[in-house]
Amino acid sequence: MSKFLFLLILILFTSNSFCQVTPEAFIGMLPSIPQNACSIEKAEQDLFLAKVDSILELIDNERSRRNEEMEANSGSYQKQMTNKLSNQYGLSQEELKKLQSNKKMTQEEKDALINKALQNSGNISLDEVKNLKKMSKEGKEAWAEAYGTEKMAEIQSDPQKNQGEQLKNKNMYDLAKTQKFLLDSLMAIESKFGQQFAEIDRDPDAKIMLDNISKWEQEAGEMMGELSPTESAELEALSQKIKSEKDKYCNKYTPQYVAILHRYESYTKSCLPACYRLESISAQLMKQQAGVDMKQAPGQIGIGKVADYLGLLRSTFKYNLN
Repeated sequence: MSKFLFLLILILFTSNSFCQVTPEAFIGMLPSIPQNACSIEKAEQDLFLAKVDSILELIDNERSRRNEEMEANSGSYQKQMTNKLSNQYGLSQEELKKLQSNKKMTQEEKDALINKALQNSGNISLDEVKNLKKMSKEGKEAWAEAYGTEKMAEIQSDPQKNQGEQLKNKNMYDLAKTQKFLLDSLMAIESKFGQQFAEIDRDPDAKIMLDNISKWEQEAGEMMGELSPTESAELEALSQKIKSEKDKYCNKYTPQYVAILHRYESYTKSCLPACYRLESISAQLMKQQAGVDMKQAPGQIGIGKVADYLGLLRSTFKYNLN
């Protein structure tokens, strides 16, 4: 029954009637972490890996669909960005196009448009910018102080006019600050998990066991062929020795891996609100900074987190060498 339900889910998720798939939907499809990774039968192991791979394939399909949607909207985004630049710098659409394709412009024409944009956006001329390059450090500091004083005087002379811009800048600063905090927090947690997984493989005992297995398997390979009863008994004893060492290796390190994996699974589920918040902040910043109203459905970052977990889940049997 469970296999039938999973097959039904696969069919539904790949149906064109579904416009988007959320991270929570993929979370709901996750198989349980195997608790018998060292004793599981090969057929059951293959079935588990096939299930993980099928979910990863669905995630790849969803990512591709989202990328295609983004590409389809790229023309609209470019137009919105151009409108924002046009309003911000007081340039017409034609002037912006000329500036972006400067191969068709003389240097004088280009300088004229840049000067116009600087004057409209910051009340500063291109000549002033060029002169800054020639100034000493003290001269640049004096100019910056004078420019700042001038801007402060403008604000004080008409505070209502500049209040909206100040609030907008503060909002953007707060959003960027929150964005950095969320990103740093997620990266710190994932980095810690990465260190924990790496510590398992850095255990000196692991190398000793793997070296023993490799050496004994080489010895067993050299003994293959026509064997006397005594040699056959020696080969059988060596084979048992190899199996015992492999069992010891798996039983020591798989529980450690699985324990970390359980915590990573919990993290993957609990980080989704932060992922949605990140996407919301990015959309708001894109709207305010570039004038682009992103239409992509939320969940892209969260889907990536689920895919990362599935990659780790797929390695549950990495210490099972039998």
